Amino acid sequence: MTDQNRTTADLTAQEWHQMMSSGAADIERTLEGHLSFVQSADESVRAFVATDANAVTSAALDLVDGRNRGDLPGPLFGVPVGIKDIIDTEDLPTQHGSPIHAGRYAIADATVVRRIRQAGGVILGKTATTEFATFYPAATRNPHNLDHTPGGSSSGSAAAVAAGFVPVALGTQTNGSVIRPASFCGVYGFKPSYGLIPRTGIFDQSQSLDQVGFFAKNLDDLALVAQLTAGDDGVDPASRGLAAHRFVDVMNQPPAMTPRFCFVKTPWWNQVSPDAQEAYQAFLDLFEGQIEELVLPDVVNKAVEWHSTVNESELAAGLSREWLHHRQVLSEPMQKRLQAAHQISAYDYLLAKSRIPHVSDAFAEFFEKYDAILCPAALGEAPKGLESTGNPIMQTVWTFGGLPSVNLPFLTGESGLPLGVQAVGAYRQDGRLLRSLKWLVSEFETRSQSE
Repeated sequence: MTDQNRTTADLTAQEWHQMMSSGAADIERTLEGHLSFVQSADESVRAFVATDANAVTSAALDLVDGRNRGDLPGPLFGVPVGIKDIIDTEDLPTQHGSPIHAGRYAIADATVVRRIRQAGGVILGKTATTEFATFYPAATRNPHNLDHTPGGSSSGSAAAVAAGFVPVALGTQTNGSVIRPASFCGVYGFKPSYGLIPRTGIFDQSQSLDQVGFFAKNLDDLALVAQLTAGDDGVDPASRGLAAHRFVDVMNQPPAMTPRFCFVKTPWWNQVSPDAQEAYQAFLDLFEGQIEELVLPDVVNKAVEWHSTVNESELAAGLSREWLHHRQVLSEPMQKRLQAAHQISAYDYLLAKSRIPHVSDAFAEFFEKYDAILCPAALGEAPKGLESTGNPIMQTVWTFGGLPSVNLPFLTGESGLPLGVQAVGAYRQDGRLLRSLKWLVSEFETRSQSE
């Protein structure tokens, strides 16, 4: 391709890094040109809610100055990154997808943003989120078909990567907000184990369930950005005592033996669209019986109820100020949701919260035999219309247990829209999950080409 903007839209994060750090491209001109392309193309996708050309130029000049001083380029040197609009940035507004916080500027970057910048990443803009990262949709459209939802709540981050606006973007998941939009938009998504990525400076929807996640065009970029942002920051209690993880090194180690996978249809298989069921069956057929089909333990049904109890209770607590002072500005669905949440008893909340480790432990036996559990990433293709972001039920159990999960954009549905395979790993064994999936991606590509 000869058009520079189109070329940059195709690059992975590591290709961006190579281009920018090698001197093959003018850093300032390339980033400014790419942002111009994004601002024009995003008029239809609406992935971003805030960009600032001056901030991008300033970041580019800082990189140039550092290189002129002889500073070694960081692993994200010159790489444009999208940041979900519930993650604080000091130079761009963080508005939580709500008019209540319109024009709000944070006094400091979130920990993950600070670490992205320290690695040389350039914050291209803030990506759209649903209202307070819940269900009320943003204006974002699916780049594969603008009449369809991109999913949510990390709507803009998934769409931005799918559209080539950024090679990597940050999101969050409290239910299905990373893996589902990654499936709908046909990109790789990674939600690490609960606590591995500190949430300091991120809107607190549910302290017990909120988890940072990432979108990218391949597994390598997911592992890299997770590695750069992981580890105790001295503030988030969920990350306390957790060291940074060498995701990249572990992922690139050849597995000692062929990884083992099982596939679970889950209790919600009857809600999966017929064409999606066929696609998942074709995926299993491709591996000719090497992927065993299993049934999930009964605890998963209760886990959905417990998740709802914890999520609703903590959401109501987190939005207490908005409820008291700005109730009429909240969307009608949010008002009804909070009203119902206020009826949950403290006993029920504490009981549900106490079951989180029980759910994680319930899968320990699976991971003694299998490197990953595979299952649908969604109930089908992205639904038509922008009134809903789709059903997160395929993520609820794994999120509740804090287990790491990845969307693999392997399949398509009957309309030609993306459909992902979800892979789930053992708690805090994220590197093992990524290593086994690197093998699976390579094997899938080889077998698909030979069909």
